[in-house]
Amino acid sequence: MYKVLIVDDEMIVRHAVKTLIRWEGSRFEYAGAAASGVSALDMARNVGADIIITDIKMPEMDGLELIKQLMSGGFDGEVLVLSNYNDFDLVREALKCGAHDYLLKLTLKTESFMRVLEEMAAKLDAKQEKRGVQPEISANRPEAKDDIPAMLREMDSAHPAAPLRHAAGKNEDLIAAAGLRVYSFVVLLTADEQGLRQSGSFQETLDKLADSLFSGSRWTYAIRSDQLRFLLVTAYLANQAFADPDDLARRMISLASMYYNVQISVVYAAAAANMEELAAEMNLSRQAEGLFFYAQPRVGCLSNRLMTIEGDEKFRLAEAKLVDSLRKPSAGSIDIWAESALRLIETAAERNVHPRMLKRAISGGVWSLANTEELGVRYGWDEKPWLERIEAANGDSALKETIRELAEEVADSARRLPDLPVARGEVRQAQLYLEENYSNRITIADIASHVGLSEPYLCQVFKAETGVSILTSLNEIRMVKAHEMLASGKYLVKQVAIEVGIPDPFYFNRLFKKRYGIAPKNVKMT
Repeated sequence: MYKVLIVDDEMIVRHAVKTLIRWEGSRFEYAGAAASGVSALDMARNVGADIIITDIKMPEMDGLELIKQLMSGGFDGEVLVLSNYNDFDLVREALKCGAHDYLLKLTLKTESFMRVLEEMAAKLDAKQEKRGVQPEISANRPEAKDDIPAMLREMDSAHPAAPLRHAAGKNEDLIAAAGLRVYSFVVLLTADEQGLRQSGSFQETLDKLADSLFSGSRWTYAIRSDQLRFLLVTAYLANQAFADPDDLARRMISLASMYYNVQISVVYAAAAANMEELAAEMNLSRQAEGLFFYAQPRVGCLSNRLMTIEGDEKFRLAEAKLVDSLRKPSAGSIDIWAESALRLIETAAERNVHPRMLKRAISGGVWSLANTEELGVRYGWDEKPWLERIEAANGDSALKETIRELAEEVADSARRLPDLPVARGEVRQAQLYLEENYSNRITIADIASHVGLSEPYLCQVFKAETGVSILTSLNEIRMVKAHEMLASGKYLVKQVAIEVGIPDPFYFNRLFKKRYGIAPKNVKMT
């Protein structure tokens, strides 16, 4: 097997050259790609390249200078030059310096590539025979290296709460023995299913990104954990330069979007000098990736040092308020419960609380709803589908939507309680407050303070007098105003959603369609 190194300053060309070569079943092994002559020199030595395919024009160090330095350094392999039509003077010079042949970029085909590669392989065979030795087996993938993917999978699949040292301890320390520094990245695919189909196999996309970003690495593996999650691990010699992992993560996100139209998020880790350190870094990454559950990702990438927590005082206080919302249940308590649940989600995002802790608290609240007879929920209300939706939620937006829909179902299924002596003036004041402040973020505490009643009692009398909850009444006011604005033809749907106090476009669209039977964008001007 002869190892082939591809050198070109354009990522697309590197990828094209790689795909044109038949690797499987051939005598050639892909050794990597370099974006400049300088990096190619180091990489050729590190991987023991036998064949170098290089562009002739590159910044920093062009192909001609690369060939000269290779030959002066004792390179005993073969060089193939890629050129454009107007590069013939440089090509002639390259051939004089020792290049085997050249190919025009615009006419590249698999057949011509394979023919020239076989010619160079034959020359290498002759050199080996002349020295009286058998052709060397590729050192880029030694037998010990075959254990690495299995090792990485074992580390990555271990339970998040379990220490990973036992996994590393089962294998010889292949990292320390080779004098490597290993960098790991968790890559989360955020495209929808249609985007996945359009982008094809993301495994291939990730391999191409790795070729571009990790030129000069000893080895790189992209491992699929599930449909939307990948582990990307690359190894460099300890004395090799390596870019900042944060910068590489950002470049990875940018390149995936720019060249492949795929949206990703990335968790990056620090360098590991042995398997125990790598296990610890991967453990941290698994914990940190939970933060992408929340709606405001840190510019698409984050360090695995940004840890999730099991909860803090502010989160516990918000959780306690959710529990307290049902201590003295009444017909209108569902509004207070829903508001408390939504606030708990926001607090969890602010405090970096792990999503499993948040879901556990919300699920406990749903169980409380199901077992609160005084709330007036119809006998037989099934909480199980809601618990399943909470567990399956892949982001805080989906979790908030579940809470809102659940509250609406509970309110709709609640029995009408007997009329109670209520302060009707306070209810009218509450309605007027809603009409005047619908565009702002309104809490039940704000309304209760304005009318001089406690939150639970306000919810109770409001439902008794109007037949609807405060939340339902507020949404009705917002939808009527939204329809008026859309019918004027002066506003975009997104603008209207913000103007009526519902910045979440998905929630706004659902409410509007439920109220008017059509999507907001289909409202005709009047």
